[in-house]
Amino acid sequence: MAETEIISHLPGRLRFRGPSLHGPRYSEAIQAELRSWDDIIAVDGNPAAGSILVRYDKAQIPPEEMESRVAARFNTSTAPETSTSLPQANPVLSLRRINRPAKIGMLISLTASLLALSRGRKLHAVFGVMHLTFLAAHLLNHRNKLVQ
Repeated sequence: MAETEIISHLPGRLRFRGPSLHGPRYSEAIQAELRSWDDIIAVDGNPAAGSILVRYDKAQIPPEEMESRVAARFNTSTAPETSTSLPQANPVLSLRRINRPAKIGMLISLTASLLALSRGRKLHAVFGVMHLTFLAAHLLNHRNKLVQ
């Protein structure tokens, strides 16, 4: 099942997704297997999304070890030695991480641009360019949905 990939990983919480996890039977079988692993607190699956969320005791299992265990089980492309550089290895994750700051930046720069109208055109233009930059980052993140 090489198409399964780890899509997010925080210490104590790991989510992976794959097309073969869309089937309820297979997803439930994988969840049961993961629950039998040591130091797993909870396993939640979403067959509709094809994802599984694993909550584990980060004091007992280092995040790198959990990631390598899941990678070894599903033969994912994330190798254990590159587990700490997961965001760099997966460009989609990097875009998702900048989406929230881009939205906040859009709101702040739009507000600043409107307030700068009373000060002068140049300041208004500077904040307008900042807003367009944040908007471009946001649209880049959602480009697949925009061109459907």
